[in-house]
Amino acid sequence: MSGEGQFVEQVKETVNTLLAQVHTCVPGKIVSFDPGTCQATVLPSMKIKKPDGEKMDYPQITGVPVVLIQCSNQNATIAYPIKPGDGCMIFFSEQALDQFLYERDTKTDLHFDLTNAVALVGVFAKANAVMQDACSQDAIIVDVKGTRMTVKGDGLIQADCKRFVINASESLTVNAGRIDLN
Repeated sequence: MSGEGQFVEQVKETVNTLLAQVHTCVPGKIVSFDPGTCQATVLPSMKIKKPDGEKMDYPQITGVPVVLIQCSNQNATIAYPIKPGDGCMIFFSEQALDQFLYERDTKTDLHFDLTNAVALVGVFAKANAVMQDACSQDAIIVDVKGTRMTVKGDGLIQADCKRFVINASESLTVNAGRIDLN
């Protein structure tokens, strides 16, 4: 191989070695979750390839912020239980999360590092019957162990449950059957 060819191969090898140290995202599982901080300990489900070619398990990652559906400065939230074993996708930030998490810069300069992970819960290898029902009915379905609320685009809201409780502090109005409690 010519000197130029050797140089190109060396550059490729160097780039590949450096890229092997850049983490972007991997699937994983929740090990534990703290609802008070909205942070989890997660375990990536993939292997790391070391420079010598040997593969090893990723370590558990602690203090990982979990993505939940919230908006309006956290005045609108959809909350659900997060339990050990739940699937997640673990993303690695291009910069340290210190400013975001602690509102201070710690001068940490770690790009795409395992310590800068964020988890999106709800990633599973297989769908369940609820997901199949939601797709076939073109509906949003909330289902907790068979207690189910279905919302369809045609205006139908259906609740399948043992008890249905409405706590209304000021008034309750149901138009079709004419129930007014003011």
